[in-house]
Amino acid sequence: MFCLLCVNCNYSENNVDDAYVREIDVIANLSKNRKVNLSSIASDIEYTVLETDKKCLVTPNMSIYCSKEYVVTIGNQTVNHDVCYVFERRTGAFVRQISREGRGPGEYTEAKSSFWDNDNEQVCLWGNNQFIFYNLDGTLAHQTNKFNHWMFRFVAYDDFYVGYVNNDFGDKTVRIAFYDKTGALIDSIPEHRTWERTKTYYTRGNFGWLYVFDDNLYFKDLFCDTLYHIKDFVLHPRYVFNTDGRTVPYEKQEGGRYDPFAAMRGDEYDRYERYVNILKILEDNRYLYFNVEYRKELYPAIYDKIESQLMVLPPVSIPPPSRYWRLPLHGFENDLDGGLPFWPQQMISDKEMMCVYTAEELLELDVSRITDEKLKNILNSINEESNPVIVIVTLKD
Repeated sequence: MFCLLCVNCNYSENNVDDAYVREIDVIANLSKNRKVNLSSIASDIEYTVLETDKKCLVTPNMSIYCSKEYVVTIGNQTVNHDVCYVFERRTGAFVRQISREGRGPGEYTEAKSSFWDNDNEQVCLWGNNQFIFYNLDGTLAHQTNKFNHWMFRFVAYDDFYVGYVNNDFGDKTVRIAFYDKTGALIDSIPEHRTWERTKTYYTRGNFGWLYVFDDNLYFKDLFCDTLYHIKDFVLHPRYVFNTDGRTVPYEKQEGGRYDPFAAMRGDEYDRYERYVNILKILEDNRYLYFNVEYRKELYPAIYDKIESQLMVLPPVSIPPPSRYWRLPLHGFENDLDGGLPFWPQQMISDKEMMCVYTAEELLELDVSRITDEKLKNILNSINEESNPVIVIVTLKD
């Protein structure tokens, strides 16, 4: 008991202690939602207007990543045509296209399941049954053989890869896989949810994700109420999201009986709408950022790790899903320059995070009401055909 007390009292967020598990009371705070100013967490905001030209058009469905010097866009530019572009972060100027789609040496065949290695500033695309890693100067870094398990997204370390295994048909026995640089399986964390394969296809296998914070690897599954720390090939509970019994039960998970898109539409209340889903988690030195999906609404939420407090922001209604549906703008009130609401889509570093605005969204702002000259100049420089604008905030110390 004495040892346990010592562990708990000396708990530090920057030095994860797997003996200490916190509870985040989600349901009790949903009705207490309130507006939160961006200035409460951030000290500065900057915009990168990506150059618009037919040689570097960026579509809304492309994945966008950011480093200290560059912006990288990856994905479908047109039907059956994938591209990877690099822009300067400071000016937004187009720098180059990374390789090209094809079946020749060093070419890729697919960019839909793209990968961005922030530490090494590399992108990974799929081609010729290999994962192909490119440096941002366009050169080929290395190639890795196809994994036995298809992993939609993964995290790369110097010596191995970690990924969440798709389980669309319920026939996988592995939940998280660890592969070496040759593509050989090193170890795995088992998947206990299995069912008899049916003719119906359900895209429910991609609802788990991994992220790295402070050199620690974390994992959250859509159908689980726990955020885990992965250490020594084992899941260690770190945070439990208290949904008051509204997590999707196992019997509805198996066999694809739970359709996330139908749940978002609010179809069949007894079957879907009563459940709470905790969506994509981001983290900085002080806060956890995540979304709570409940009853056709999305609640942005921010958990203060120091004060052990949860703040829930006003929700937005979830639109009917389509192939490339986009949520209405939501998140922090932008009191830094009077611009649009901000909600993080990616951590650039432990001090910066970003989101993406379309030109259409920015043009809805009334320029006459904007007092910030930098933002006003941006609004005057774009039109409806312009490439997206990257918004980057610097976090307070």
